[in-house]
Amino acid sequence: MAAGAPGPLWFQLYVWQNRDLTRSFVDRARAAGYRALLLTVDVQVVSRRERDLRNGFTIPPRVTLRNVVDTLRRVGWVRRVLMGQPRLTLANLVGAPGAPRTDIVTLAGVANRQVDASIAWADLAWFRSLWSGPLLLKGVMTVADARKALEHGVDGLVVSNHGGRQLDGTRATIEALPEIADAVGHRMEVLLDGGVRRGADVVRALALGAKAVMVGRPYLYGLASGGQGGVRRALEIFTREIDHVLALSGVPRVADLEPSLVRRADSP
Repeated sequence: MAAGAPGPLWFQLYVWQNRDLTRSFVDRARAAGYRALLLTVDVQVVSRRERDLRNGFTIPPRVTLRNVVDTLRRVGWVRRVLMGQPRLTLANLVGAPGAPRTDIVTLAGVANRQVDASIAWADLAWFRSLWSGPLLLKGVMTVADARKALEHGVDGLVVSNHGGRQLDGTRATIEALPEIADAVGHRMEVLLDGGVRRGADVVRALALGAKAVMVGRPYLYGLASGGQGGVRRALEIFTREIDHVLALSGVPRVADLEPSLVRRADSP
């Protein structure tokens, strides 16, 4: 990834129970030239994902007439998988110390069992001892946690509810953002993740105090439909929409955005 990406790189780390393995991820990120370490703190346990249950998704996969027919229609893909090109696994585990073996059948189950439910604020000291660069937390949704992160010397945080996939009924990140940005945004970087689907969503988040936003599903949609060109097209759409919204709002630059430009449901 580092060899193919020209810009500044951040490494998002899921904290695993095997701390030697977790340490190896950090060491490899540093060696590859990554500049920031992003700790994921909202997946101590894996949620009950009801869409997967409705769709009959299981680990290991259950063979049904529907998925057999669907698979047989993709002759080229089946041929490449049977020939091991590529071998479907968690690539970051290959050759890592103490890493469990994974294949297409055990892939998700291994990852789900490895997440560390015991991670706590005290662990930040250990991660700071491993990493001298910027350290951020991803998955903060309250002012109290944002202030605690600041007290523990964290350089930034990402207001994120993990794409709405962890806790049913939790707040939208755009709702939690303004109070968190007001509380700590003057002393640390605050980013937003989740629900960003259009350029207008980017503009709203920046106006309400985010330094930047993270885009997940839209670029994956582009990748799935058009490969590298699809990702480029998705980003072009975002850029065009951002410029359009700024122009129609009478704001010449992103730096001129302010909260008053956004009408919130709780506004008088």
